[in-house]
Amino acid sequence: MHKRIVTHVAGLLSLLMILVVGPACGKSESPSPQASNPPGRWTRIKEEGRYSFRGQVAEDQDLSGIACISDRFGLIGADESRDVQVIEISRKDKTLRVRDTVSLAPSGDEIDIEAIAAEGDSYYIIGSHGISKKQGEVQSNRCSLFRLGVDPATGRPTRPLSLERTSLSDILRADPVLGEYFAKPLQLRGVNIEGLAARNGRLFVGLRGPNLDGNAFVLEVGANDVFGGKSQPSYTLHRLQMGPGLGVREIVAVRSGFLLIAGNSASEPSEKYTQSVDYAQDREFLMVAWDGAGAEVHKIGPIPDVVGKAEAMLVLEEAQDHVTVLVLFDGPRQGRPTIYRLY
Repeated sequence: MHKRIVTHVAGLLSLLMILVVGPACGKSESPSPQASNPPGRWTRIKEEGRYSFRGQVAEDQDLSGIACISDRFGLIGADESRDVQVIEISRKDKTLRVRDTVSLAPSGDEIDIEAIAAEGDSYYIIGSHGISKKQGEVQSNRCSLFRLGVDPATGRPTRPLSLERTSLSDILRADPVLGEYFAKPLQLRGVNIEGLAARNGRLFVGLRGPNLDGNAFVLEVGANDVFGGKSQPSYTLHRLQMGPGLGVREIVAVRSGFLLIAGNSASEPSEKYTQSVDYAQDREFLMVAWDGAGAEVHKIGPIPDVVGKAEAMLVLEEAQDHVTVLVLFDGPRQGRPTIYRLY
């Protein structure tokens, strides 16, 4: 299997990334007169209020993924569910209204939905590809990657559904770096996916674990390669200098590259796994910028006023001197959708 680990900054690629149009849900604005930090080099985070849900949110204390296909429509998912839900976004009222529910699997164990991305006329939904952190159970549904087709006229999933399903298990299991950690629990540096972004037909898969020698990982692969049935699709394993004990908990595309949430790479001890490598109960959730090419990351700072676990992020707008995001938390009722401005 062809593979390469990126360890240096590709200057030309970084420059091109700045010119790429941002995600579908993000709105562009002119820079403010106080502009001081270039895109991706923000140094401050400010909370700016909250959104609220309308309608019945499934597994509302376990929300783990959000993405939008347009300014109006998006998709949410929870890690204790096999379903995703279509939401209608109102910026004026700051509401997320549940409009439809789509089942990804008719039966079986939970998919452990960990992240959602959107590009073009498709949503991508990914499971953790890891074993359960409490009992170490292997559940095949967790090793799933879905592509859900969207009607461009309505912003909603097509009817009948256009739903494809594949897995990244073969790539993860065979990789010379990640392979020995596949099917291990998070407490022992096991492979676990928690972030997903899409850009130019390529998927950027953020791994919560393992963290190896202070490095976190993002796996980049072509969407059509993995859904096209290639037995050995080429891919890139990016090594990010995140620091000890930190893994990728979310990743979204922005014009300057990618914005990540970083947090504990390990999980808290359980009855079966009483010791956890690198876990810190008081470790903060951080906003991190990455250019999408090199190993270096820029730590913007800790997310303020965290309740539960920062699990999902949506770009609301982008300007030359700031970006505004919506973060969902695992734990509070209805995810406590909180607006943050990075500047």
